[in-house]
Amino acid sequence: MMKRITALLLLACLVLSGLSNAKTAYADDDWYTYTYNYWGDEAASPDAYTVDRVISGSAFGEEVGGLLNPDSLFAIDDMLYVVDSKNNRIIESQWKNGEFRTVRVIYHVNVSEEKKDLLKIGDKIELCLLQPGDVFVKPITKEQRLKVYGEYLGTPYVPEIEPEEEPAKEGEGENTDANAENADAGKSDGASDSDGEAGETGEAGETGETGETGETGEAGEAGESSEGGKSSEGSKTGKTKWHENIEVRKFNRDYDIFIADTQNNRIIHCDYDLNVIDVVANPKDETLADDFKFLPSHFVVDDAYRYYVQALNINAGIMEFTKDGTFTGYIGASPVTISFAQRIWRRIQSKEQRQKTKQFVPTEYNNICIDSKGFLYVTTSTLKDNEIATGTGKPVRKLNSMGTDILIRNGNHFPIGDLKTGNVAGAMEQGLSITGSTAFVDVVTFENETYCCLDKTRGRLFVYDFQGNLLYAFGNSGMNEGSFQNPSAVVKLDEETLAVLDRFAGTITIFTMTSYGKLINRALSLYRIGQYDESADVWREVLKYNGNCELAYVGIGRSLLRQKRYKEAMDQFEIARDSVNYSKAFKYYREEVVEDNIVWFIIVIAALVLIPKGIRTAKRLRKEISEA
Repeated sequence: MMKRITALLLLACLVLSGLSNAKTAYADDDWYTYTYNYWGDEAASPDAYTVDRVISGSAFGEEVGGLLNPDSLFAIDDMLYVVDSKNNRIIESQWKNGEFRTVRVIYHVNVSEEKKDLLKIGDKIELCLLQPGDVFVKPITKEQRLKVYGEYLGTPYVPEIEPEEEPAKEGEGENTDANAENADAGKSDGASDSDGEAGETGEAGETGETGETGETGEAGEAGESSEGGKSSEGSKTGKTKWHENIEVRKFNRDYDIFIADTQNNRIIHCDYDLNVIDVVANPKDETLADDFKFLPSHFVVDDAYRYYVQALNINAGIMEFTKDGTFTGYIGASPVTISFAQRIWRRIQSKEQRQKTKQFVPTEYNNICIDSKGFLYVTTSTLKDNEIATGTGKPVRKLNSMGTDILIRNGNHFPIGDLKTGNVAGAMEQGLSITGSTAFVDVVTFENETYCCLDKTRGRLFVYDFQGNLLYAFGNSGMNEGSFQNPSAVVKLDEETLAVLDRFAGTITIFTMTSYGKLINRALSLYRIGQYDESADVWREVLKYNGNCELAYVGIGRSLLRQKRYKEAMDQFEIARDSVNYSKAFKYYREEVVEDNIVWFIIVIAALVLIPKGIRTAKRLRKEISEA
């Protein structure tokens, strides 16, 4: 008997051990996508996106080589632009049939004799890019361009070509001044003589490659360029080394290209053939210091051709410029918050003490994007933990033309990324130890007004709907597929495909939407266009994937509310613990009950009033009769 009991106990221990191991495997392998429930706890979710591939610079061709500290991405139609900052170039590629095809590599722009002074830096005409920060591409026809900007083409400017210098010995480039003026602004012809074949790029060398990278060892493929020197020298010394633009495929697009040429302190506006139309350079304003340097980092251009620029070291908001480059002021400045205790303390301080005290300044933005309706989305990552947790600090905002934040925050939690500052969402199971608040560094919007924020702290993407509800979060910090070491940009290649840039790794991760993500996307899109019944049907499909999706119950409840099925809507909102919508449904349900039973209410009220009166009358008459 004892042997049987012992055997059963051993068997139970083995089963429990197996279940424990299975649970651990789930946490390690499948805890990739999650959301937050009503109580603020992480809740595992089916994957809304999955990794399609991870590509590096070499995927764009041997003539491109590796990426060195790429800073930004931009996507339009079937085109993807990669801002390869430290290599002083922009890579233009075509996203077609799930593959990238390199179109060209942009190192410099072209300019006419009439407009060459727009590119003057000191006493030199600088055509080359120096650590560009961003690019923006806008569709425009030739007729529209002439109407808005007038004639800009003229006699091509042909700078004198300086003799090629001896390549610097290893280590010598490190001693040069990083802030020196660009040494070879006019080394070669401003126009590319490429015949459209990959590797044949005029004077760019026999192989068409970008040049050696001997001093960094990681920034591209080996291949000498007769005029390029070493591509890493330009990023190390702060000087632009001439590279002929590489044209792999000949395209004819009606686009205008805007380039934030950050370290040259300007934004260059040119047509698709890179002919300069205008330049936004150092603005002049009494609010700016005399030694102010214009360092445009990220920017957008609206339909009225106004520039909205996020510049480095500017905390007064987003800089606004007219189409001709005139600075008109700031919009969207972050309000400065000072606690009650700090206000009291500053009142009792002397003037000298206040001057020594840390100044309270607005928060500096770090990125910007524009949606299809012209609203600006901006992010900031300099907020304190307590500001984020209490909602006084807003890491993502939606600005109208007046600079007012109109982002809707009706979800159970603020759109701030992770709700906890410690290890969250399976981090411990994955061997990660990352603390601190989420730090948004980029945002991208979709047609159904959902938006995706990129977190630098833990390498995650947070997708919110138009009401501020977290739909799902995914991604990690690390070196595995789908993880990031230093994410810097996110764009949508289409409504179901995302591209995330990792600055440190020099890679681009492509995410494609799963069937679960597509269902959520479709349900939200149907609701936005007023097809509430169809939206509810899709939410019911979502529940088959994830019965814990609170937003699905809310979506079904909203549809039932529109159909005036108030009692059923109350049941759905109760499951989702949505008190706001539950109260709304209850109000309508109460009114409906009253309307449907108004006759009975009148009869009951009348009875309550008349019956006692009738009883009193009967008693009085009976008394009178008996006394008579």
